[in-house]
Amino acid sequence: MSIYIVKSGDTLSAIAKKHSIALDTLLDSNPQIKNINSIRVGMKITIPEKQTDIPPKPDPIQPANIPTSVALFLERARSAKGKKTIYKLGAGGMKPTNATPTDKGNKCDCSGFVCWALGVSRKTSHPLYVKYNSGWMNTDGMVHDANNSTGYFEKITTPKVGCMIVYPGGKGKIGHVGIVTEVKAGVVEKVLHCSGGNFRKTEDAIQETKPDVFINNPRTIYAWWVGL
Repeated sequence: MSIYIVKSGDTLSAIAKKHSIALDTLLDSNPQIKNINSIRVGMKITIPEKQTDIPPKPDPIQPANIPTSVALFLERARSAKGKKTIYKLGAGGMKPTNATPTDKGNKCDCSGFVCWALGVSRKTSHPLYVKYNSGWMNTDGMVHDANNSTGYFEKITTPKVGCMIVYPGGKGKIGHVGIVTEVKAGVVEKVLHCSGGNFRKTEDAIQETKPDVFINNPRTIYAWWVGL
């Protein structure tokens, strides 16, 4: 592979054409580029020169399962409610093509639920996750991703419907992640999430609740999935 430095007047389409590669291939090789119109002069872009330089797609997922809008994302996430899901740490979210986020025994955790709702597997080959977290897209990985510029998530300061609300684990405690479903005057009102607390209260781990468990944690951040 080689490195190309963006010059005045360059566009990604023109760069791809100049190097005889598809625009999608160029984007796959440069995950730091979130918007095809956001390149700037002096930016370094990786140019794959042979097939082995072209990274594989992060996950073997079916395009039909990937929500392409916030409305579809929330519709898919809410379809998991009312299924008497059992909370189990480390369970669920491995097969995004399934009709529900759970695995054998109707079990799931917060990360598994969110990954399934996004249409991706919780085990990914994305290099950022492989290097940091052995490929696992859990709460720690999501926070790490949001604080970098080469992954799936972008950290945002003001919550909006459809964003993830997440905090990492630490000091013997596990992290937690949910989907923001209601915001009023810049304040989160409701979160859809899978938790042990939900299961103990209702015998169904996936519920839409007040955001107290997140708001009361000082390490909570908001993260936007760049595909929405």
